[in-house]
Amino acid sequence: MGISIRAEGLRVSKGGREILTVDNLEIGRGEVWGLIGPNGAGKSTLLQVLALLEEPDTGSIFFDGQKIDYHRALSWRRQLAVVFQEALLLDTTVFNNVAVGLRFRGIPWPVVKERVEHWLEVLRISHLASRPARRLSGGEAQRVSLARAFVLEPRVLFLDEPFAALDAPTRGALLEELQFILRETGITAVFVTHDFTELPFLADQVAALQGGRIVQTGRPETILWQPASVELAAFVGVTNLLPGEARLNGSGPVQVRLQGGVTILAGTRVGGRVVACLRPEEIIIQGVAATEAPANRLRGRVRHIIPQGGQYRVEIDCGLPLVALAGASQLRQGCLQPGREVLATFPPEAVHLIPA
Repeated sequence: MGISIRAEGLRVSKGGREILTVDNLEIGRGEVWGLIGPNGAGKSTLLQVLALLEEPDTGSIFFDGQKIDYHRALSWRRQLAVVFQEALLLDTTVFNNVAVGLRFRGIPWPVVKERVEHWLEVLRISHLASRPARRLSGGEAQRVSLARAFVLEPRVLFLDEPFAALDAPTRGALLEELQFILRETGITAVFVTHDFTELPFLADQVAALQGGRIVQTGRPETILWQPASVELAAFVGVTNLLPGEARLNGSGPVQVRLQGGVTILAGTRVGGRVVACLRPEEIIIQGVAATEAPANRLRGRVRHIIPQGGQYRVEIDCGLPLVALAGASQLRQGCLQPGREVLATFPPEAVHLIPA
């Protein structure tokens, strides 16, 4: 069973500059939290403070309601494990790397052998047990790093961008396995990531940081589809940030007049000057002859088509610039070509309004 974590009044300064200010953060037992934000936002510093690797200038950390004394925290530290972006393996075999923490703790050899072999099997690296760590691929090394953490049977696992350097297929496989392990074990987990697409897959809750402060917490879908600020919206992949004037219309959808005289409907009930946020994956591109479409139908012309991962970024001029995502099938069928006239359609509930 995991540990509940509470942080109160955290302040961390370096070089005379305050880099982290967290008034309150509560993580429940067995919850998986993602920490996101741009470079320098304070994510890794917050993780290191929560993992008892760095003592804050002021503030307190509580595990299961008990206030932590950083100078007498060995018993708590032994219930934590940390996985970094670099595997940081010793120049010995895979088996010895996974066993090293247990040996430091004086665990009897039969128990060490049993637990190491179990986690090598769970993470599908039993066949690498006798291989020197320096001969591992990046994905294999990170599996060893995860096994080295889980073999300690921690109650909290901290991960600082552990998959950032891996290719997409390897990262996807490890994310799937990590999700399963965390659900099965009930371990509390906190992970730092720059890849917002990992959030719905792995996290129960998310804390978004900017300038050393938590600017929003919530479910992954809330952070991705209802960000609290324009800056956060841009960071989590909202490519369409459209200034406009919103007018409430009784109990119906809000009318938003955008630059260029374009009017759309939005689901967020906010009036006055706003920025309309629309994720590119919410836009459906149709031919101009389409008759069935959501309430928002903007006629435009395709300007650019740019490969983006397994999809294509489609830039459309609708009197204002829009960005949508399309699949390869649409390109193969010739539905999308630069210069072609199309309809960009999306429902009002896909439009999130942030007061300007």
